[in-house]
Amino acid sequence: MTHSRPDSLFHEFPAVSREDWKKKAIAELKETPYDSIVWHTPDGFALEPWYSHEEKTQQLDIQPYKTTNRWINCRQIIVDDPETANKAALQSFELDAEAIEFLLTDPALSSPENLTRLFTGIQPSAAAIYFSGNLPPAAELLKSLLTIPGFSENSGGLLVEAPAYTNGQDSELFAHGTSLPDFRLLCVDTIPWHEKGATAVQEIALALAGVSDYLHRYLKAGIPADTIASAITIILPVCSSHFTELAKPRALRYLLGYLLKAYGASGAALPSLFARTSERNRSLLDPFTNVLRLTTEAVSAVLGGYDTLQIGAFDTGLSVSPDIAERISANIHLILKEEASLDRVLDPAHGSYYIETLTKNLAESAWTLFKEIEAQDGLTEAAKSGFIQSIVSDVETKRRKTLNNRKKTLIGVNRYPWPLLTEQVENMDKLELVLANEPDGNETAGYELLRLKTLSFSLKTGRTPSVFIWMLGDPALSFRQAGFAEDFFNCGGFFVAGKAALPTEESSYHTALESKPDIIVLCIAEKDPVAASATIASKLRMLQPGIITVMAGKPPKEHEQLLNAGVDSFIYTGVNVLEMLKSYQHKTGVK
Repeated sequence: MTHSRPDSLFHEFPAVSREDWKKKAIAELKETPYDSIVWHTPDGFALEPWYSHEEKTQQLDIQPYKTTNRWINCRQIIVDDPETANKAALQSFELDAEAIEFLLTDPALSSPENLTRLFTGIQPSAAAIYFSGNLPPAAELLKSLLTIPGFSENSGGLLVEAPAYTNGQDSELFAHGTSLPDFRLLCVDTIPWHEKGATAVQEIALALAGVSDYLHRYLKAGIPADTIASAITIILPVCSSHFTELAKPRALRYLLGYLLKAYGASGAALPSLFARTSERNRSLLDPFTNVLRLTTEAVSAVLGGYDTLQIGAFDTGLSVSPDIAERISANIHLILKEEASLDRVLDPAHGSYYIETLTKNLAESAWTLFKEIEAQDGLTEAAKSGFIQSIVSDVETKRRKTLNNRKKTLIGVNRYPWPLLTEQVENMDKLELVLANEPDGNETAGYELLRLKTLSFSLKTGRTPSVFIWMLGDPALSFRQAGFAEDFFNCGGFFVAGKAALPTEESSYHTALESKPDIIVLCIAEKDPVAASATIASKLRMLQPGIITVMAGKPPKEHEQLLNAGVDSFIYTGVNVLEMLKSYQHKTGVK
């Protein structure tokens, strides 16, 4: 494949400069500021919506590092029992898995006897086998693996970070590794930091720092730099920001070349890049939307050029049968390869001014952060001192704010929630337990736990806190406000008993209170909404003491007058939705 641009194909189309495009965009935006369409990324740099050939000279010279875009499809299997895990592995190969990650729950499961049972019917030279979880010392595991016929030809690896050893033990590890020339002994895993809230730039920098630590450590043990580099697997998460996740591995590979050269490596062998679809944005209550998330994440990984891709199951088994979930998740890989033919295009992002600019910004920002980590004596020491936790915590606080005020939308979670499935109602206690134990950086648990709390209260008491939406004035505006209010309360598990456009007449109060709602939301789209809102709130409080009257819209200057009239609070774009919903739970008796 060639990356050249045959300009003769475009001679009929005059080039457009970015300045000309920007002037046109500003004219089209009219009163809207141009900055509103500029993406201010979580990593602190701004990204314009469009780039032209003018940026070409400022971009990095990133060349494809593979000759094909073939990726290895890997499935994770938890090993509690060797026979059960072996059966699951054989089924995975039937679903076109080309690699297996065995996650061992007990070091005893890696004994030669158990490994023999685990590998029954599996040809180690034909599929990459990875090991993670609760493992024995690496040298001991390698010794047991070499008792499996044909395992010396395996191209998998260890997906756990190497514990601290003496130089002698480090040399011993690589001495065992000489019998496994294609098996990767070392792992840099950025997933734990991702689950705490790390950004793409931070994940790249952490990966570089992890590789740097290994190079520094094993060079002292007398291992050549190229041997160390070829023994490393870097695990990176793939989240739902498509272009960022596509550019992330490209930026990392570019920077790895510089890092390896600094340590004296030739750069002929790079660490292997292993992608896992993110669990951070996975919805427990809206599992089928996860299929869409997994698909976009898998596409990002494939187009970014990862060596190995692990697509997680879209459900935990509490909403959908594990067999069905596994089959649908496995089909994502098959569709991308067999139907979309994404394996036929090498580095499709190459030459895109937008993606190349994003790659450059990610690389520059990550390299700056990497140097800061190195100044702390490397990743291990930086983590011990709390430096890494501090920088991750800072961005997580900002990201949490965008989630809580719904400036970041998660379909089925903080916007447009779907009713619970029958299986979810049956497993409600288990779902609550899983959500309560999610990592701090999880994006969905807060909203979903809150919604489950309301729904659980409803099942136990037979009473669901209900909402009625009262619209008045301009229909175009009041209906938009009503849609916002309905979605707002649905996210908390509240029942919207009804909504109607009602005049300020006596019969309207009867209509609004007929279903005995706990909350009435006023969507008043009049030139001066204060007078009507105050009248309605005052009358509602008189007719039904204890009613919670909420006004859709930002508090006006006369908000004190509305509060005195009986308005409890205001809901609007930008308010902390999660905290507001918790307060409405408390006020309506949800415990």
